[in-house]
Amino acid sequence: MKGPQPVPTLVCPNCGAQVDIHLPNCPDCRTFVGYPNIRRAEGMRPALEANYRAALADALARGVSNLVAQLETLLQGAVATINVSPKILASMALDHPYLGYHHALEQGLRLKAEDIYHAHRLASDAKLHPGYEKDIIYAALSPDGRGLTGYGEITLGLRENIVARRASLLRENAFDFYERHHLGERDATEEPGWRAVWADRALLGIAQLEPLLTTALSAAALPALALSVGATRHDDQFIEVHVFDPISAQGLDSVSLDQALTDVDARDEWDFAQNRLARRGVAVMDNTTP
Repeated sequence: MKGPQPVPTLVCPNCGAQVDIHLPNCPDCRTFVGYPNIRRAEGMRPALEANYRAALADALARGVSNLVAQLETLLQGAVATINVSPKILASMALDHPYLGYHHALEQGLRLKAEDIYHAHRLASDAKLHPGYEKDIIYAALSPDGRGLTGYGEITLGLRENIVARRASLLRENAFDFYERHHLGERDATEEPGWRAVWADRALLGIAQLEPLLTTALSAAALPALALSVGATRHDDQFIEVHVFDPISAQGLDSVSLDQALTDVDARDEWDFAQNRLARRGVAVMDNTTP
């Protein structure tokens, strides 16, 4: 039987203290030492580059290199989106930050999910983000600003400076990735090369999506390869974005209402939030009106 394994550490550049690798700040002098999700993605860059080169070679052999080039340009301009309800947007407009599942649950801001979902969330989050799972906000990489409307009628577009500094990416939904690598098994580890920092989002996207390209596919179909909304959340297809720390209204670049609101309270919350955010310089759109 294996004994306890030492916790990986790094050295604080300011005071020389050992810092547990899941921490963003030195516990002694509070010097920022880097977001752990980004460090993890950076450590996989050689494997990511290998996956990207393999995708380019395969595309050349299959005669779809022109589509790869167009897809890469699309992904380089992609944004991070989160879908929320009018109530959550109104709360953000009142300067309450958007929290991930764990912190929102701890603060009594949301109800616990159904037992089976809650248990799966705890297991997958801990495996994918060990030690810092509560600090991760989940978003989706969108090539054209569309969002995953199964999670909320309103799509938030995050500012580039937020995601560039605090976000990493995973090839797919965390639950799907967890199951792909059988990470529920005791000693299971993920195959490296399927995470990326924000600047490398196109490399990850090409490695993930190139097998789906065919000579019969048109350029107009490429955005739906990167993000598509299914009949249920389980059927959604997207590249996942992991943002460290809560997101405030100042982190929003755009807000769009993408599904009609029939509830009076929800409509009032939307009207309040859109007016307040627009005054702050956030681009606000109502895509439900002609």
